[in-house]
Amino acid sequence: MQINQSVDSPRSQSLLNANQRQKMLDRVSSIVSKRFYDTHLAGVDWPTTVAKHRERIVNASSDEEFEVSMLALLAELHRSHVGFFHESLSRSSSKMALCATYSASETADGVHWTFQDVHAGGPAALAGIRPGDVLLAVDGRSFSPPEHPLFAVESTARIKVLTTGLREETKEVVIPAPKRMRGQLPQVIPTSLVSYKRLRHDIGYVRIAMYPGRIGVEIANEISLAVQNLGDVSRLILDLRGNTGGGIGVLRAMSLLTPSRLPIGRYAGGGMTPVNGAKGYHFVFDRIPAEKRGLIPLVVKAQGVMAFRKALGLSTPILIRTEGLSAMPFHGRIVILVDRHTASANEMLVAFAREHQLATIVGEATPGRVLGGNKFALSNGYWLALPVGSYQTKNGDTIEGQQIAPDVLAPFEPEQARAGKDTQLDRAIEVVSTL
Repeated sequence: MQINQSVDSPRSQSLLNANQRQKMLDRVSSIVSKRFYDTHLAGVDWPTTVAKHRERIVNASSDEEFEVSMLALLAELHRSHVGFFHESLSRSSSKMALCATYSASETADGVHWTFQDVHAGGPAALAGIRPGDVLLAVDGRSFSPPEHPLFAVESTARIKVLTTGLREETKEVVIPAPKRMRGQLPQVIPTSLVSYKRLRHDIGYVRIAMYPGRIGVEIANEISLAVQNLGDVSRLILDLRGNTGGGIGVLRAMSLLTPSRLPIGRYAGGGMTPVNGAKGYHFVFDRIPAEKRGLIPLVVKAQGVMAFRKALGLSTPILIRTEGLSAMPFHGRIVILVDRHTASANEMLVAFAREHQLATIVGEATPGRVLGGNKFALSNGYWLALPVGSYQTKNGDTIEGQQIAPDVLAPFEPEQARAGKDTQLDRAIEVVSTL
């Protein structure tokens, strides 16, 4: 999940002095040098880069300018899962606060942000915002690309949109406090993480909004229950549009693609030398327990293996493998629906499905954001988000920064969406019907 945090206008007055900003910059610089997944910082002269940004950061006239300047420094790493934010999380992006994504599109009035994915049960959906609605203003202030609006959490935002029939409407969007999860960026969680339905007597449809939690016992159970409730369907559409990732709960979605125990890829702290096959792995993750208490022996075993190998100065790549669930009638007739916002853990899923030829990918190219991130506490309520681990597919491919193109292109069509038509889903139905 890419971290893209923001700041709040009430914090425009400086709460930090120059000395505090200097110390925090040094702390961030040290953490990046020691914990960034690419320990050699390939392609980045980090000391020189820090020096280039130091004056603006230290002499910032406000906390807002300080935070923006720190984000500008971190952007020089050119990697996903990087961020700098205050624990107050006063304001946030659309995907984190509204459970919705948008993209730039041409309208009769120029280029505007158009809502693309609006997750059921999220603040935007509950307020009546729908895919295709054009974002015109937030709390009376107009926005258009490339400027992004920011949304205050624990508040009611007045969002002016252009909707069906080119009518201008103002939606009052109630934004709750974000949920805080260990190792993941706090975000608003929609009340409906997994939705499902039968599109025809033989086509099942499952949409997953995100994978909260590091292991994701609850989301794994929700995914399994959705498939169970679909009954005996012979074809499946797995909709991952707008799903920006999360934890390893994605393993359950991967495991639904095949009854076999297949290698998915490997994850390790720091960088990895490309390898093929399953040799050299000292820990295999291939099961999400049904209850949280089932995590205890799993965690104890993993920590024991990793601690022992760390003491020997060795890394511990983790092989991720499917769970070996029951055979399903839809195996071999699966479509995975993706778009430009389908990121992180989902791109692991898409790459896995393609390598093993388990599904047909329909939609738009994914963004290529696949690193494993973590959070580091700083002083004065600030946090640094940084990628600390890298991922490779079964074949040894590194997919960070590499878009995954669909097998069947189905672009988002804003005007059709405003008219209530989901042309991407229609194309997915056409494709799965031929499998």
